[in-house]
Amino acid sequence: MDWRTLQDGVDYGVFAMRHMETYKGKSTWNPGFVNEDKKTIQDSQLRFLRYRYLSKIVLSNYNLIRKEVYDKAKEFAKTASPIDMLNDLDNKIRDRLDQFFKLDKVKKNATSLN
Repeated sequence: MDWRTLQDGVDYGVFAMRHMETYKGKSTWNPGFVNEDKKTIQDSQLRFLRYRYLSKIVLSNYNLIRKEVYDKAKEFAKTASPIDMLNDLDNKIRDRLDQFFKLDKVKKNATSLN
């Protein structure tokens, strides 16, 4: 796969979702990613897809706290510019990833001590 990445260790879920979204059963297909050597463009693609998938999950009728999240987002949108909203979302995603990987390290250390 030409779009294979060696430097990105956190967006594998986005890559997997995009592959499932675009694969139609043919051995040669292109999910639309640029090569990793065009890092700025690929980062932009990943950011867009992260927002798209996040919004679909959050706004899904199956999301039990959909209304609560929607109401909070609507309230936040009254006071923030679009740039502030994107930056806030980026920060929340980064914080969540940091928290996840910190917990993952703690779990690995705990199991290695046993």
